Amino acid sequence: MLGTNMKIVVIGLSHLGEVYSACLADLGHDIVGIDENRDVVANLHKAIPPLAEPKLEEMLKRNMKKGRLTFTTDFTLLAGCDVIWTTVDTPIDKRNKANTNNIFAHIKKSLPYLKNGMLFIVSSQLPVGSFTNISTCIKAHRKDFQFDYAYVPENLRLGEAVDSFMKPSRIVIGIDTMKRKEEILRIFRKLKTNILIVSVASAEMIKHATNAYLATSLSFIYDIADVCERFGADISEVSRGLRADARIGEKAYLDASAGFSGGHLERDLHYLQNIAKSKKINLPVIASVIRKNKERKKIVFEKITPHLGTWKGKTVTFLGLTYKSGTPTLAHSLPMTIVKEALARGAKINLCDPWVKKRDYSADPYEAARGSHVIICITPWADLKKLDFRKIARLMATPKIFFDARNYFAEARTIIEAAGMRYIGVGR
Repeated sequence: MLGTNMKIVVIGLSHLGEVYSACLADLGHDIVGIDENRDVVANLHKAIPPLAEPKLEEMLKRNMKKGRLTFTTDFTLLAGCDVIWTTVDTPIDKRNKANTNNIFAHIKKSLPYLKNGMLFIVSSQLPVGSFTNISTCIKAHRKDFQFDYAYVPENLRLGEAVDSFMKPSRIVIGIDTMKRKEEILRIFRKLKTNILIVSVASAEMIKHATNAYLATSLSFIYDIADVCERFGADISEVSRGLRADARIGEKAYLDASAGFSGGHLERDLHYLQNIAKSKKINLPVIASVIRKNKERKKIVFEKITPHLGTWKGKTVTFLGLTYKSGTPTLAHSLPMTIVKEALARGAKINLCDPWVKKRDYSADPYEAARGSHVIICITPWADLKKLDFRKIARLMATPKIFFDARNYFAEARTIIEAAGMRYIGVGR
């Protein structure tokens, strides 16, 4: 029987692994984080994570100081652990499809060092049905190896990852045998939340279904926003009315915008589409959501062009470039997609985002706005609501367009317009 605190090896130290290793240590477990990248390991020993997250640096320092957390490239340390937890990231390509090859490569590399009876937990993003493939892979490379398997789908939100782990709305655990149930529950004993024990296949499907549902909610509200514009309704008020309905709820994904980005929602949409296709199942709703989001970004140009005229030679400032506020990642960023299209149309571009530490990016919105004909805000950060809009307007060039792609500044519309800018929102 395992003790109260477990010795867990976390394999893969990108965004998912950096958070899981730190948070599991904070729950009192002895954690060894393993990654082949020596630079990643060296930086983590200095409490520098590969991807910055609020509260993460302090958590890394605290648990390393207490001796509960260490990082290494040495896979032989797997021999002394109770649990191996795979958090290898699944990169998303330009078509929003995930590459799972790294996960299987890490499993193969780990197998020679694992003791029989190992509890094998996976939180890496995998398509439903992967348990069978993983089992086949393990048996093919270590014939007599005995292990138990659990799938715990991650629920981390970029920019809020530590809170997502430590204060979850629920935890889903898919297991292949109930004999390890109590051991797995012991890992999360300090988290006071609803824990759902389901089959492995159901846990895999819950992750796909959750993201597909959220993406469908967004596509739905995009359609409603388009109708609102034609009839003089305000999508912000309509969304507020929907959230007030107990059957829908206050946290519903009902923010009208120029589309969702990041790749994670679309990854699960494509997972569902591909596995359904393999079984000759038609998914018209999922197909429509993918198509809707792909076309949605066009509204940026459809709304601005009538007021701007040609984009050629015009200066456009983007306030907010990352995938979402609170994170420095530019991977699968909708603003960057729009930037490329604006450049293709001949525009001059100013980039402003305090989270991006690159030479060509500014952290000063006033400097970025100087001489701009258009300001586009897709990924906002909190300090933007404190802007002096009169100062911004004075720095801009006619026609002084302010495009609010997520209605983040809806309450400040009158102030923006009074300052001398043309405010354009979505669904309003």
